[in-house]
Amino acid sequence: MFLFRIALRNVLRQYGRTSLSMISIIVGVAIIIMGRGFVGGSRENIVRAQIDSVSGHVLAVPRDYPTSGARHPVDNLLELDEATRAWLDANTEAWTTRTVFAPRIVKGSDAIRGRAFGFDPERDESVFPRRDWRVTGEIPATAEDGVLISRGVGRVLDVEPGDHLFLQVRTSDGAINALDLPVSGVVATGNPMIDRIGLFVPQPLVEKLVVTRNRFSHLAIRLADRDDSPRFAKELETRFAGAASVKTWREETQDLIDLQQIRQTAMDLLALAIMAIAATGIANTVLMAAHERVREIGTLRAMGLDRRGVVGLFVLEGLVMGSVGGLLGALLGGGYNYKLSVDGIDLSSFVEAAGSGGIYDSIPMSSMLYTESSLALAAGAALVGLLVAVLSSVYPAVIAARLPPAEAMRAE
Repeated sequence: MFLFRIALRNVLRQYGRTSLSMISIIVGVAIIIMGRGFVGGSRENIVRAQIDSVSGHVLAVPRDYPTSGARHPVDNLLELDEATRAWLDANTEAWTTRTVFAPRIVKGSDAIRGRAFGFDPERDESVFPRRDWRVTGEIPATAEDGVLISRGVGRVLDVEPGDHLFLQVRTSDGAINALDLPVSGVVATGNPMIDRIGLFVPQPLVEKLVVTRNRFSHLAIRLADRDDSPRFAKELETRFAGAASVKTWREETQDLIDLQQIRQTAMDLLALAIMAIAATGIANTVLMAAHERVREIGTLRAMGLDRRGVVGLFVLEGLVMGSVGGLLGALLGGGYNYKLSVDGIDLSSFVEAAGSGGIYDSIPMSSMLYTESSLALAAGAALVGLLVAVLSSVYPAVIAARLPPAEAMRAE
């Protein structure tokens, strides 16, 4: 306790240098928390967007189905027998079929190539939740209801609910088909890969357009535990007997998750650089304090304080700075990170701009970003700040402890 009081007094005595050193620790700890919070949140954002709007937990498509680009062939579709349907009902939380195709969307003299999602009106929402959808008009359920177009399609073709447009498609038999269809509504899903050129077509209308004969291009499955996806995918692939390629949500997002890991490393390096500055400042503060307190050190040594005690005194000073700086950094960074994990960051304007430019057309993401927050993250970052402060105090403490007592007493 005696040494702690002396250490606390000395830290407060040099408040200018101490403040600068602690500010570096505060900033470094806050950056660790915010950086990991943002990257972790972005990673989960991508995963959830993939699961909730594209693939579910497990996705089956025809063998050799293209995984990139705008091609969505409908000449090699899948089908389910009654035994597989019963097995899916018994072993999944929910499942649905989709038929993805690439129609030519025409209104008057204007036309664009779209990406159509043929969906089962009864099953689709149980796999692909619509809690973040913003719909103007109605979601179609029958062939007579027409189609639900994305905001991007509506903007380009100047289409609103109640208007009509033509869909020109290639059927599963290779013929060309075209229908004049009403627009039941306009939707913004928050996913740029859908909102730019997407539209939703109910299954009864898909049958008229594409002539699928109850076949489909995508089978999406939601499980009670998404980590059970690898085991389930193997069983499902066996049931299709080589006719389908089955992938999990993790395989579908692995490249993007790897990219997030690179960003995480960059943020950690930035935090380490700031911590290195903090360590230099603390070492300088303690070393300067040691040179300014030569007589004090000599007096303490003459009173019986050994070298280990001198080292402990200066390390305690680093401990005080690290504790206060780490705690403040954890409170500031952790508090703001927690706020964003609850309230989120509205990326709708960014998502809309990205979608209209096609920049992230193939990247699943949500318009709301929630950071990843936990007490373990805040405590770990604070501990890093504390360790940096303590370790950077060791060298100057050893220098001070090596000073002979008699020489220290004679110092001016």
